[in-house]
Amino acid sequence: MPGDTDIFAIYGLVTLVLVGFLLIYLYAVFDRYAGRKGRESLFRTTIPTMLTVGLAYDMLPPLEGVSNLLPLSLILAAAARDIVLWTTSNREDAK
Repeated sequence: MPGDTDIFAIYGLVTLVLVGFLLIYLYAVFDRYAGRKGRESLFRTTIPTMLTVGLAYDMLPPLEGVSNLLPLSLILAAAARDIVLWTTSNREDAK
């Protein structure tokens, strides 16, 4: 009937919000775990950045229309940061 509340739509919306929250929470837990375990890794920033870009493209399908240069530039910037961190840590270890 017009004007009535659709309870299934409310349940669906609440479920969608909870699933989205769970997905982001699990990603944050994995990112924290990978950050602790990957301190000595060359790709300690690149891999979480790639996962973030993948998560954004999965959760926001309209991002597929964005140029591929945006995620590539993010990944290249993360790789450059990893190389700088790796070379400075090697210099500090050599002292």
